[in-house]
Amino acid sequence: MLRTTCKPASDFFEHCQYKTLLAGLIFASPIASAQIVSAPVLSVTQETFKTVTRPQVCWQTIITAHEKAVRQEQSTPWIVKYWQPLLGAAMGGAIGYQFTANYGPTSQKWVWPTVAGGALIGGVAGPGPTAGAYGLGTLAHAIWPTSLPLTVGFSMGGAILGKILWDIVFPPNKDLQAPQPGEFMPNQTFYLETACSKPERIEYRQVPYLITYIHEGKKQTARVKYYPGKRVELTAAGRPFYEVPGPK
Repeated sequence: MLRTTCKPASDFFEHCQYKTLLAGLIFASPIASAQIVSAPVLSVTQETFKTVTRPQVCWQTIITAHEKAVRQEQSTPWIVKYWQPLLGAAMGGAIGYQFTANYGPTSQKWVWPTVAGGALIGGVAGPGPTAGAYGLGTLAHAIWPTSLPLTVGFSMGGAILGKILWDIVFPPNKDLQAPQPGEFMPNQTFYLETACSKPERIEYRQVPYLITYIHEGKKQTARVKYYPGKRVELTAAGRPFYEVPGPK
């Protein structure tokens, strides 16, 4: 402590006053300064982990009646989608075999080519025209058994009639027909559809530094929060001050 004498600052003071000034700061309880222990760092590695996930993402879209019909058609099983051509091909092959066999032994060499041709025509035409051709063709053959042109003519007429009747019973889906450019569509139907997908999402995550250091002649490893530099400060147990748990 220092004691100084203050002179009067004005005429109002006629005596001298002593004031005490604080010259230093002394701690109430002394603490012994401990020596910081450090160790040389041999290597520092920071690893980056890659995580791949596929979360489900959904959104809503507005689609036309044509788009909805096309998607339903694409998701239909194959045998259900093509049941009409398959049935028509089976009927056409059977009809071709029967017609060829009715014209005697000389026509036997044409049996299988006729069966193949009948199956092809039946698959393209469908069950309706095939059934109509078979019905009127059989009728013509019964009336004119030796006249092949009449049988063929009645078969073609029966195919046209069968197509008309089949479309009445099983009308085609008009929504599958794509609208033509410039076509006027007064009444359109729209649908709200929810679509979902699982896109790949990649995340990169860096973990704390993995260091290797020497303490008391032994190599030690630890993960620290900060980059240590050339030396790392250690606790009394020989572990880094800023050590953190490893990645899980």
